[in-house]
Amino acid sequence: MLWYGTITGMLRRYGVSVALLTGVVAGCSQPPYQLPDRTTQAVQAEERQIAARLPAMLFQGPGRCQVRFLGREGSSAFVWAVCASAPTAGVPSEGLSMPLRLDEDQVVKPADGAGYADSVKRMLPPGLSDLVLREHDKLRP
Repeated sequence: MLWYGTITGMLRRYGVSVALLTGVVAGCSQPPYQLPDRTTQAVQAEERQIAARLPAMLFQGPGRCQVRFLGREGSSAFVWAVCASAPTAGVPSEGLSMPLRLDEDQVVKPADGAGYADSVKRMLPPGLSDLVLREHDKLRP
């Protein structure tokens, strides 16, 4: 009967370990980030308003932007923007496609290259930054 007690004790310890691990994993996971519903008039108005403001903020001049509104937290708005400046005499058009954080009259852009992922994590809320890094193709306007 010694073996029965040993097996029972091992099963109890295993059960407790599985329960603790399940609790830790469940407690650390976040629900998926909810993107705003683009079919609502409020979101469409927000996208138009931001798209109209962005060229002057990004290029200090005329241009055109398409925007996908990704959310808001406090006074910060989060978008994916595809923008191009208007070409001027001797200066070709420049463009960008990236996530942006708008704080009042400031635009925060992610870093290029190796610093991109870390900068996205700093400029966006956790659930949204994960979504941007995983599924960026689905977030473009």
